[in-house]
Amino acid sequence: MSAKSDDITQKMHNVLNEPWVILDGKVVPKTEDVTEKNGGRRLEATYLYADLADSTLLAKRFKPEFAARVMRMYVKSAVECIRAKDGHIRSFDGDRVMGIFIGDRRCNSAVEAALHINWAVDQVINPKLKVRLENSTVKWSVSHRVGIDDGETLIVRGGARDNSDLISIGHAPNIAAKLSGVRDEPGSITVTGAVHGRLAETNKVTRGEQIWRDGISRQVGPHLVTTYSCGWYRRP
Repeated sequence: MSAKSDDITQKMHNVLNEPWVILDGKVVPKTEDVTEKNGGRRLEATYLYADLADSTLLAKRFKPEFAARVMRMYVKSAVECIRAKDGHIRSFDGDRVMGIFIGDRRCNSAVEAALHINWAVDQVINPKLKVRLENSTVKWSVSHRVGIDDGETLIVRGGARDNSDLISIGHAPNIAAKLSGVRDEPGSITVTGAVHGRLAETNKVTRGEQIWRDGISRQVGPHLVTTYSCGWYRRP
C-alpha cells in the first residue's frame, strides 16, 4: 500500500471508531464552532429549503449571463427573507438555499420567511423579468418551492482540514430538502404536520380565509408524513 492509501485507511478507521463529543446547542453553530475531529451540536430546529424550479431549462434557453442573473435574484431574495426572520443560512446548493430557525417561534418564523420569498418572486422578480424580456421571443417567469420541516437535528462537520462544512443529520433537513423539490401540486410552500401544528393563527388564516390546503399523506424517502401546501404571499 502507498503512504496515501495508508493515511486514508487510518483516517477512516478514526472516523468510524472515535467517540463523539456532542453538546446540546442553544444557537445555530458556524463551521468553526464545531470541532472538526468528532464534535457535534444537537438542536431542536426548523429547516427551510428554497429551491428554484427548472434551472436547467433556464440555462438552456438563455445566455449564461442572463440565467445567472435570474438565479442570483432568487437566491439573494431568499437569503434576505430568511435573515429578516432571524434564520441562519448554512448551505447553498446551486440555486437552492437552506435556512435554519431555532427558538419557540422557529416554525412561525420559517413560514413567514417562506411567505416573504413568495412575495419577492411574485411581486418583484417576475414583474422585472417580464419587463426585461418584453421584446424577446423567449419568455421566462420564476417558479419555485419552499419545503419546511421541524425536529431534532445533529450538526457535525464533514470534509477535511480547510475544506470542511457543516452537515445536518435528521429527518427535518432531509424532508425539507425533498419537499422543496415537489413540482406536482399547486402552491409554492409545503410544510409538514409538525410545522403546521405549531403555527399561530395569523400564519394559518388571512382575512378570514385558510391559507393552507387540507393535509395529505405522502411518502418522503423512508418517512410517511402529512404535508400542507400554500400559494399565498406576504409583503416583508
